[in-house]
Amino acid sequence: MKQLRKRLTYANVMSSIAVFLVLGGATAFAAGLAKNSVGSKQLKKNAVTSAKIKNNAVTTAKIQNGAISGAKINLGSLGTVPSASHAGSADSANTAGNADTVGGLRIVKFALNGGDNISKRQILDFNGLQLLAECSSGDVTVTAKTTIGNSEISASVADAAGETIEYEYSDSFQPGDEVTFPTNTNTDLLADGFFTGGNLQTVQFFYTEEDDIPGGDCVFNGYAIG
Repeated sequence: MKQLRKRLTYANVMSSIAVFLVLGGATAFAAGLAKNSVGSKQLKKNAVTSAKIKNNAVTTAKIQNGAISGAKINLGSLGTVPSASHAGSADSANTAGNADTVGGLRIVKFALNGGDNISKRQILDFNGLQLLAECSSGDVTVTAKTTIGNSEISASVADAAGETIEYEYSDSFQPGDEVTFPTNTNTDLLADGFFTGGNLQTVQFFYTEEDDIPGGDCVFNGYAIG
């Protein structure tokens, strides 16, 4: 007993008491945490890091509406948006290089291109209007026909100032009739026309003709809108 008293110094006693206090305090603190007692107020700012979040723990319901912006999305991981799938294939262009749709109206191209002599052939069949073209010794002749009775058609050539210099018109354009278009060999001239098929179908057309291409080739091009 005397030997034990000799070994008990003030420092030993105080250190032993400190250990008991620490252990006792930790036990009391742990025992004092009730279930669901730690809330957002108890969490230190920036205490929860990505490493502490379990994989797949954050669900859609936990994400605030509008919280994810476009800058945070990997666009390369997205497929084609369903409502925009037709934009990639350009369905509004019915036939590339031949017919396009703009504002509900179709634009159809027509042409006759070749050598000095081209036999008569149809180059347009659109909304009841048919155009036939031929070329002889470099001179192009274009005629119009219709499949709709009591139609109306006009075609004119104007100079660069817009003054009409040649004009063709029929207010009783019937199936079986032919109307010859005025043509020109000057690219500065403007040529256009208008067709109304039985007050049901309407076509506006624009065209140009060239026969001064080297070699005497026939060139007749245009487009119709309706």
